[in-house]
Amino acid sequence: MHDFALVTEGATDHAILKNILIGYFKEQREPDVHREHPDPRAEKQYGGWTLVLQYLKDKKYQQAFQLNQYLIVQVDTDVAEDAGFDVPRQNEKGKLSFAEFVQNVVERLRNEIGQQDMALYGDRFIFAIGVEQLECWVLPLWFNDAKGEQTVNCTNRLGDCNQLRDELKKKNYRWIRKEEKDPLSYDLATREYRKRGTLVTQGARNPSVAIFLEELGRRNIQLPAVE
Repeated sequence: MHDFALVTEGATDHAILKNILIGYFKEQREPDVHREHPDPRAEKQYGGWTLVLQYLKDKKYQQAFQLNQYLIVQVDTDVAEDAGFDVPRQNEKGKLSFAEFVQNVVERLRNEIGQQDMALYGDRFIFAIGVEQLECWVLPLWFNDAKGEQTVNCTNRLGDCNQLRDELKKKNYRWIRKEEKDPLSYDLATREYRKRGTLVTQGARNPSVAIFLEELGRRNIQLPAVE
């Protein structure tokens, strides 16, 4: 059985989360991380939040739990207010706090799953909410100033990072930009998260990374020994 299966908006999001999981569980062992969605066998790997919601609506996770201990579901909040997702950023009292907004997005996903299956699978679901994009989770590795804590326009910020461009060029990997997202480039950009110390200090500068790490900590997950 795999330790984790990832249901993400895209293949690049999988690359980011996998490196984070490797770093987080460094003191135990390297986790076995399976890419559940988008399907890695598909010739064209279409992604997006609509397909994540459809995956939950179709209850495909029921089969996934037969082969995976935990299922991590990822969405970005840049689409939260889009029709079909419908998670507002404010209520009658005004703008929601960061934590309240993230929790409301989680509740949206939980509602798609339904109370019965949430009760059945419980803490085997783990939610990774990227505010506003999972690319923002990468910024702390490449910017030591306030840019590393930004939560908007993050793909462009990464694309404009000369240091990252130089590292990608050495490997002949593609630059990170909206028009061209390559998992190899994202894997390289987040490799330092495989060091637990870097993850819990640098990574946690991003508020939604901090929430995700806190959620992993709350679960107190112990990976079984590999025989």
